[in-house]
Amino acid sequence: MRAAARRFGLIFAGVVGGTAVLSLLIGLAAGSSARRALSVGFYVAGATLLCGALVMGIRGPLRPEYRDDDGQRGRFFGPRTIRYVTPDERSQSNRSSLFLFALGILLVTAGGFIDPREHI
Repeated sequence: MRAAARRFGLIFAGVVGGTAVLSLLIGLAAGSSARRALSVGFYVAGATLLCGALVMGIRGPLRPEYRDDDGQRGRFFGPRTIRYVTPDERSQSNRSSLFLFALGILLVTAGGFIDPREHI
């Protein structure tokens, strides 16, 4: 659990730091205040991650198979076959969706705390 918490913290810090730098650059170039630029940046990043969580969460149990019988990469125009996902793939998809959801909620909440228009 410690290793997982450390990885989550590193990913969270990277996403927050990258979002903060990018939103400050864009916001200040547009003439906005730093707090407003940060809050909008966190809102946008959080909403994007929440959309990613939705996409990851609603994937069905079938996946395209792009490999030929010889193990070579499939043709240009679509998959050759369709296969069912393994239990490991399904579990990883669920975990990824939950991870993106948690990260998105944290970013939207951080944006709400920083937003200069909101008075708590």
